[in-house]
Amino acid sequence: MAVHEEQAEVATVELTGSGVDIILPPPTAPVRRVGRGRLLVAVLLAIGALVVAGTQLIRFDGTSLLPTLAPATRILPSGAPRPQTLARQDQLVLLVPVQQSRITAILFHPVTGADALPLDPVGEPVNQGIISRLVSSFQGENAGGPAYQIDGEPTSVDIGAPIGTDTYAPVDGKVLSITPLIVNGTTYGDQIAIEPLANPGVVVVATGIKSDPALSVGSPVSTRPEAWTKLGRVVDVTGALDPLLARYTQDGGNRLHLEVRPATSVAAS
Repeated sequence: MAVHEEQAEVATVELTGSGVDIILPPPTAPVRRVGRGRLLVAVLLAIGALVVAGTQLIRFDGTSLLPTLAPATRILPSGAPRPQTLARQDQLVLLVPVQQSRITAILFHPVTGADALPLDPVGEPVNQGIISRLVSSFQGENAGGPAYQIDGEPTSVDIGAPIGTDTYAPVDGKVLSITPLIVNGTTYGDQIAIEPLANPGVVVVATGIKSDPALSVGSPVSTRPEAWTKLGRVVDVTGALDPLLARYTQDGGNRLHLEVRPATSVAAS
């Protein structure tokens, strides 16, 4: 019997005059199987690359190209915020006056027609370039503060929130005045002026809210977490004022608007 290594798909047997010939197929290279572990790693790497690419598409040079999605907690009843610095005006510190889960966006911007004082934002400037953000980080300007947008020299700040959201005092002090904000004969909430304890030479002015019934002229306001004073609730001002904040939110841009003005200018008005 003779065995021949010839090209054949399967082994065959042939009868010859000299005996039986068995023709075997040629040896084949072993098939390498990809382990499940390696396959899982490859899939995870591919998913990670897609996530990074998507993030870069949505956020270019620190600017979000898509509006921020509102978390479900914004439809729930609001309460006091956790203590967090929003901005500084010289030695005066303004705290975030709206529960953080209800905030749609924060925008620092200039105001016209009022002698508002410049503000120093505290937090993460999400629409600045990467270099500016790194500089701010090294200077400690974003320590503990919220994410915010900035447009021009900031002399005011809008804290966006849905209509009806509770708002709280940004400083310790007392209420100097509560006056209706009237535009073209229609009232859009109140303007509340607060004299801060930290600097009686200035006045913190809040608009875009309906004052709380418990608040009156002369009332003390506090930022102590256990007794944080409620100023009122956010009202719809989109029919009267330019909703600058709407560029950064998915709603009409309703907000609590804060300015710090010299006390003399507020008294004169």
